[in-house]
Amino acid sequence: MTLAISNGSTARNPPPFPPELWITIFSLATDVPGLLSYDGPTSSDLPGPLVKEHEHKLLKESLITKRNIILVCRTWHVLATKFLYQSVLVTHPATLSSLCVALDRRSSGAARSVHVGWWTRRLDVLIQDDRCEASDYALLANIIRRFPNLSIVNLSMPMLPDNDSWLRQLPESVVMALVESCGPSLRVFDCSESILRPCRDDLMKLITAAPNLSVLRCPICSPSARDKSPSARLDVPVMTKLQSVSLMSVFLRDYLPDNKDANHFPALRKLTYDCIPPPFLDHTWKKFVRLSCANVTTVRLDYSLQADGLQKEMDLLSECCSSLNDLVVYIRSWTEINSNLTLPPSVSYLGLHSKLRKAPAFHYTQLFVALRTISGSKLKTVRLLHADAVEDLRENHRALLESELADRTSCITFRIEDNEGRLLMA
Repeated sequence: MTLAISNGSTARNPPPFPPELWITIFSLATDVPGLLSYDGPTSSDLPGPLVKEHEHKLLKESLITKRNIILVCRTWHVLATKFLYQSVLVTHPATLSSLCVALDRRSSGAARSVHVGWWTRRLDVLIQDDRCEASDYALLANIIRRFPNLSIVNLSMPMLPDNDSWLRQLPESVVMALVESCGPSLRVFDCSESILRPCRDDLMKLITAAPNLSVLRCPICSPSARDKSPSARLDVPVMTKLQSVSLMSVFLRDYLPDNKDANHFPALRKLTYDCIPPPFLDHTWKKFVRLSCANVTTVRLDYSLQADGLQKEMDLLSECCSSLNDLVVYIRSWTEINSNLTLPPSVSYLGLHSKLRKAPAFHYTQLFVALRTISGSKLKTVRLLHADAVEDLRENHRALLESELADRTSCITFRIEDNEGRLLMA
């Protein structure tokens, strides 16, 4: 009888759950692997906009979970607040003022010894359809100064009302807030999809203040008055930790150091670059690739020129990137891959992405002609990266797929995979 009473009492009044266990549970429930801290280059080979779209979907889902957790009870609210502020996502200008108020309110409580902004590791400001005023950017700069430990910053900002359509300059106050608040902790800076972008001087100040920067995606800088005065031009710092950079060959001058024979990116391992009209392949670009990309192992090439120019890009990579292993090419359609394409000899993996979600049969015929005639001494895998294109090929052109793969066995020695890494036709 005594034992039964004891068990009943325990059931009605369970022992308190250790806070450390609750924190572990909250961490597992809200974690988005690879998105809250930088642990190395992303493994996705999809184009940047598609990768970001997927990342932001995951971040939003995690944010909903976090908000639900802190509403359960007061204890959970206290324990889970740090997870709520690990990642901050802003999609509308009105969010900036409400976020600023929330940060002030949460930091004013006497019981809190640490400002909630101390926990923030990632900031995404993705305002596409709304009009931002100068006051909104002032608020953003103020908010950034509350986040001293930011590791990842992703900005995609609309035009200012009175901003010159050519300059499109991100306000200096926003960049300087990053410089002065979180430079040492910054690992990723991305404004590749932004209408507004830093001017070159501001960008140089930022990367100088961020010695641990590993990923830089700012292929275009906004023009500024100092661009016309070489004596006032800030030099590119030596970036010993930079592993990945996104460039456009026509805007390479923004990243050229004063000493054209110096390699300021000694740790660079991944190069993403756009080939945009008009064709641009001159001595300066070639020299930069040879000097700074000798140890690059991954190249992602966004190609928007005529098909016959793609071989010139392959020849450049063959000559300058002897360590290249993974090559990914984004093209407008499968017809932009000519037959008899010769890959860099060190490439073992080729990823192909067509921007057409669906294509007529002759596009796929051109693709398989190119694959049958492609040359690559170490090529082991070709992967079609667009899920919709793979589905279209399998469902709407299955007879063509089966006949092409049946004919390929005698002349193709590499795997042809779908977007998930499985054989295109098992």
